[in-house]
Amino acid sequence: MNKMNMELPNELCQEFARILESTPSIINGVCTATRSRTNIHPTVLGRNAQSFMFVPQAFSFENLDATGKALCLGETVVLEEEINPFISCLRENGIIVTALHNHWLFEEPRLMYIHFQSIDEPLSFARKTRRALRVLTKKDVGKSHKDCDNTMGMAEKFCEKFHDILGGMHTFEDGVCTVMDSRLNIKPRVMGRKGRSFLLLPQMFVFESLTEDGKALCSGETVILEEEINPFISKLRERGILVTAFHNHWLFDDPRLMYIHFIKVDNPVHFAEDVKDAMKVLTDNIVKC
Repeated sequence: MNKMNMELPNELCQEFARILESTPSIINGVCTATRSRTNIHPTVLGRNAQSFMFVPQAFSFENLDATGKALCLGETVVLEEEINPFISCLRENGIIVTALHNHWLFEEPRLMYIHFQSIDEPLSFARKTRRALRVLTKKDVGKSHKDCDNTMGMAEKFCEKFHDILGGMHTFEDGVCTVMDSRLNIKPRVMGRKGRSFLLLPQMFVFESLTEDGKALCSGETVILEEEINPFISKLRERGILVTAFHNHWLFDDPRLMYIHFIKVDNPVHFAEDVKDAMKVLTDNIVKC
């Protein structure tokens, strides 16, 4: 993995995030705004799955040109009944819908994910996206189970080891351990523009819902090149990790970027070691269009 760089957001980035009611950050030099759909309370494999991995909303812009336009990207989790109203709003505003699919299996309620992109002025893209987001319900959906409070100390210790194995940046909050990095050796262009957004080049690994037996819901996602998919899948399956989806997220990208998602209820340290070993099949070479 490559070390992910973070800086303080500038005024444009802060306004972009404010419009989208999200938290601004600069990741890999790219303005990124994130939030979670906290009104959705899913379970996956019977365990609470309320981390950003499962209920994300993320938006970014990069490479402003002389006319003030940039490569703008967006992603949100949606419920099945929200899909077509949301897509219609995006299309009415000229935003390109690039993917619609699951990321996970064995979840309740059914979670789907929509990805979209545009070359636009960042604040214009943010306002258009905000209009589309208004069709999404704010009502509570799903019913989470009560997590075990007395595993918090164990979870925090596991998180340090989880991070030591997988590298990158990490956070631990409310029993959720998140490790994030970017595959910066991949240097894509999207719609003819260079891209370094975390939405393009993510590697993210999470564990949550730890129980007293030392097992948690462990999940992972990485950007992956076409030729890496099957070797990586074989490594995951050898370790009993469930591959839940692999697919594109964007259109008009070069090289072709694919994304793979995987889960297991496991000891987080064992999961991290298995994933680290599987990732040895991913190239560290510079990959350009």
